[in-house]
Amino acid sequence: MGICCGECHVELKSDDYVTLDEFSTLRHTYCGYDLIAELIKDIGTYRNIKTKYWFSRELTK
Repeated sequence: MGICCGECHVELKSDDYVTLDEFSTLRHTYCGYDLIAELIKDIGTYRNIKTKYWFSRELTK
């Protein structure tokens, strides 16, 4: 089992577009519609986010 969306709890796929907030929660971009812009640290594909941030790489090994 991999990393799941913090909102809908569906497993994230490499080509899914996600948001990463300041609490390190990953959400699909369509699930995080109520996020405050100031809380969003990054937006991109799950593949790019997990290679950019060390904590996500450790969880997906």
